[in-house]
Amino acid sequence: MKKSLKFAGSSVGEPWWVLGDVTRTLLEPLGYEVEVLTASGSTNNPRFVGGGKADFGATVPETLGWAVRGEENFKGETFVPVRAIGRVRRPSWLTAAVRYETGFTSLEQIAASGRPIRLATNDLDSIASVVPKKVLAYYHLTKDEIVANGGEVRRMRDVDWRGGDIDVIITNLYMGRTAVTKHWMTASEHMNLRFLDLADDLIAQLGADGHGKPGHVPFHFLRGIDRPIKALDRVDGILIYCPADTDEEFVYTLTKLYDSNRDQFFNQAVHMAWDPAAVTNTEGIELHPGAVRYYREAGLL
Repeated sequence: MKKSLKFAGSSVGEPWWVLGDVTRTLLEPLGYEVEVLTASGSTNNPRFVGGGKADFGATVPETLGWAVRGEENFKGETFVPVRAIGRVRRPSWLTAAVRYETGFTSLEQIAASGRPIRLATNDLDSIASVVPKKVLAYYHLTKDEIVANGGEVRRMRDVDWRGGDIDVIITNLYMGRTAVTKHWMTASEHMNLRFLDLADDLIAQLGADGHGKPGHVPFHFLRGIDRPIKALDRVDGILIYCPADTDEEFVYTLTKLYDSNRDQFFNQAVHMAWDPAAVTNTEGIELHPGAVRYYREAGLL
């Protein structure tokens, strides 16, 4: 295995980048140089690993599955076969909140009012927006419908949270103060937010489609969460993966390093866990033979 490697991560501080940094820390004592890439976030991640721009990487199972099958944003694209090394757990929810001063107490009420609103959500062109767009469609809060009422839709990263210039937030939330979660934290610190329950039938349908399961954002996790909030509990895994032809001995060694240094995942700005009960559950992505060999020796398979 070559000694200079590229790990497909995401923006500095985000979970995929953190996993790349953990990988770098573990491999450097063995003489490897690992560059954690930042241009490989969101939709680009499978394109980097599956297109030869990175030696390994990390992404969520749903995104990788869509890439492998040529679905959603990956229609018409093909990639080299990939294999999973392991699954890292990370709590995550799809949830919603409204600026308290608007007076709204439900998402249904917002749509029915016909009032112009300023909505913050994911970049609607990115893979991260696939599930949020289903929620927006359910509540008749799509970009077209909001604009027709005189409102606007903004990307999370473009909002001035300190200025309070937003009315509704619908996006993913996960534990930790990182490059993405900080939007929710800054918003809750500088705005009076009322967190809203998602409808039971919507959560059930999203769960039936494989996007998660019924869950709750924990009580007091953010300012304004004054009770457990009904939300979509997203699939809590991040897959570390590589091309199928990656050297088996290297993958065996790397898997052993991960499993022998579980504290490296927990002691990060974003809460993650190398959970032996879940690490081999790779959501339909086949494990690499090197990883399989280690897991069998360790009694995890």
